[in-house]
Amino acid sequence: MNWKSYYRSVLPLSPLMVLYVVIVFVFSKDVLVGDEFRHLHYADNLLHGFYTEADNPELLNGPGYPLVLSPFLAINVGFLILRLLNAIFVFIGVVYFKKTIEFFAKEKYAIVFALLIGIYPPLLRYMPLIYSEPLTFMIICGLLFHVFKLYRSEKIDWKQIALISLYIGFLVLVKIIFLQVIGVSLLIVIVLFLWNRNRRNIKFALVLVGGFLLIAPYLMYTYSLTGKLFYLGTGGGEILYHRSTPYEYEWGNWFSREDVLYGSSEDYQPDTVYKDLNRLSVNHHDIYMKLEDLTFIERDSAFKAIAIENMKAHPGKYLKNTIANVGRFLFHYPFSYRNQNMAAYGYLIPNALILGLCILCIYPFILNRRKVPFELKAVIIFYLIYACAIVLLDGRGRNFIIMVPSLVLFFAYIYTNTVKITLLKPGEEKQQLNID
Repeated sequence: MNWKSYYRSVLPLSPLMVLYVVIVFVFSKDVLVGDEFRHLHYADNLLHGFYTEADNPELLNGPGYPLVLSPFLAINVGFLILRLLNAIFVFIGVVYFKKTIEFFAKEKYAIVFALLIGIYPPLLRYMPLIYSEPLTFMIICGLLFHVFKLYRSEKIDWKQIALISLYIGFLVLVKIIFLQVIGVSLLIVIVLFLWNRNRRNIKFALVLVGGFLLIAPYLMYTYSLTGKLFYLGTGGGEILYHRSTPYEYEWGNWFSREDVLYGSSEDYQPDTVYKDLNRLSVNHHDIYMKLEDLTFIERDSAFKAIAIENMKAHPGKYLKNTIANVGRFLFHYPFSYRNQNMAAYGYLIPNALILGLCILCIYPFILNRRKVPFELKAVIIFYLIYACAIVLLDGRGRNFIIMVPSLVLFFAYIYTNTVKITLLKPGEEKQQLNID
């Protein structure tokens, strides 16, 4: 590796690292909030030789992020250091993203797109929090880079396949929903291979199978605890229960057990974004109390059963909730019982811009679909499968962050390889748009 060339390539992105560090120092808090408790709880469990309690396992997320945190907890670093890790994760992700664009575009374009994705507002929102989004962003961008590198050669590059498998496996451990995404993607690849036995399909199948094999030990661990195959989460039933809510003033977003049980109490202080949870508590309190004495696995199954009943009994309301969930996934809106504020624009404006640009690219893509690299089409399909899966569960703006690198990559390729805009001389009426 030419290190001078590498540093010269990364240098234009260095202001981003300064920005990230400043954000962490300015906006970090001395107290834990939200999911930070859960991630640190699991990380502490790992230091004691287990992930979750064997007698009543609670699997709310995978062990990927806690595995990263646990060594730092072992040496007793402060919360600030854990949050500064986010700056490193995101910066590495941006560098990966720049190098990916350089596979098909000039460096000047790669720098611009990398800088733009590096200041994506929802990503910056999670910079000063001990949340898994910055780590996931790095994994996604690394995955894109190595997939594109794999397809630079007609031969099967086993080193790249191993690296991609590692990234996919780790992605599942951080975001367990990707186990289902891998399964659906593998089925699609098998069908494509039976239809057209192309080496490109073999490569993609190999990395999917490799990723699955790497998480097999964790699947065996969860099976030993739950007695269920491919069972990685005990929180899905509660999410589906709220997604299927039949009540008119609720839009299917998830609420915590504490919100439901204590929302009607004057002494309960919910998250500041909620204004009044009295109606929520009235609607769901009795059901939660009936399930209170069950184990986490039993409760998960019970919530799923009630959710299916609600879907069957109120299909129209479930459709409304699904449409609302699409809105939450894309624009972080609407939420039940939540105060509205200007923060919503931090999701709405950048996401609307990204989606709008991608929609404009559909026509040039269709015209040039045979020229578009297989690997770009493959990763777009992979993350569209993820989008469909998340819409069926708990869509919100933080989940859309996972989609952003592939969508911007799609736009970057179409813009730099298929669309040419020629500005005509002064006095001429129109701009000429040529599509190769």
